[in-house]
Amino acid sequence: MFCALLLVAGTAWGREPPDQRHPRHLQPGPPDPSLYDFKPASFPAGLPAMAPRGPAAAKGLVIWHHGRSLNDEAVAIAPPVLWLMASEGWDVYAQHRLGTHDVLNVALRIVGAGLDAGRALGYRRILLAGQSVGGWLALGETARRDQPGQVRPEAVLALAPAAFGMPHERPDWRRNDTGLRDIWEVMRGRQVALMLAFFADDPFFERSEPASRGPWAQRRLRELGLPALVLDRPAPEVLHGHSAGLTLPFARRFGPCLVLLAEQGKPPPCQDGERAAITTFGLTAAATSAASDAWTGLWQGTSGEGRYLLLQIGPARPGQPQRDAVYGIGRNLSNSVSQQAFSLTSEGNRLRWAQGTQSLDLQRQPDGRLRLHLQNGNQPAAESWLRRLD
Repeated sequence: MFCALLLVAGTAWGREPPDQRHPRHLQPGPPDPSLYDFKPASFPAGLPAMAPRGPAAAKGLVIWHHGRSLNDEAVAIAPPVLWLMASEGWDVYAQHRLGTHDVLNVALRIVGAGLDAGRALGYRRILLAGQSVGGWLALGETARRDQPGQVRPEAVLALAPAAFGMPHERPDWRRNDTGLRDIWEVMRGRQVALMLAFFADDPFFERSEPASRGPWAQRRLRELGLPALVLDRPAPEVLHGHSAGLTLPFARRFGPCLVLLAEQGKPPPCQDGERAAITTFGLTAAATSAASDAWTGLWQGTSGEGRYLLLQIGPARPGQPQRDAVYGIGRNLSNSVSQQAFSLTSEGNRLRWAQGTQSLDLQRQPDGRLRLHLQNGNQPAAESWLRRLD
């Protein structure tokens, strides 16, 4: 089946010489070392440097695979979500495929060479991560490694995986979805944990068919027995576009989930709509009864900076416009957590809290969400969107 997958996927790599398009030309053994770099990753400016601890001290190794890019400097930088992995004790390497030789059959072998190199360095636990084509390759090579003795990753993080271009570029762009479905079938029953992210308004797929890849993967991976956290267009007000997984907001919102998936080997609860996500992000919530009105209850959301938010609103006090509330901000890159109790005052169709130069304003939206407007002194106002949890 995977041979068929390679034959299909070859159409996405326009620079492939004709004699490399058929899977029989996928040669065994490592590719030419001059076609790639394999070295400790660097991280975006503003994040502290993280030197490798080495295989004896690190929890394991994460290998980053970039998307297609002609910017050699950019592809050597791992995203902030992997900086969090580094801060939690993992070593992070980047595997840079040289652009002029970035063709499918060679690229898959490069991913495999990184796995073998990581084991040769002495790392017992290895994870793969990638964005766009890099995510596709990480999944594809994981599926391809089905022989005894081959080094296999324990987990794969794939951010907006795509290898077939956009609708206006290629007639076969839907294979960004159907090609992944072939990979899922090959991986049936494998002991590998997956974290997949499909973002709102991704021009490679979700902009045209916004409810296809994520829901299908969620259902099929569950049927195949693969432990998977599938993020289907999460926090669309904050995370949107093909590169959303490379941003700080994504790292703040879902980095703690990746750390737990890597360490536990199974996906933790961390999405909106999952009450257990409260614990994942280090927060607590009191037991709630049935909502007595449109405000009362638990609400989850994501701040404009990517922080996990929890808001618990109590019923109105008898004969008064006030309500008790607790506002929580979940752990992020620094693992800091905060919860604050305060009183909300009803003002028409909104709730409001103010103290000095700080204010919090809540308004109900026609779709049932809450719009949260937070002002803190002279800092720019922050806007978040909350969805009812219970």
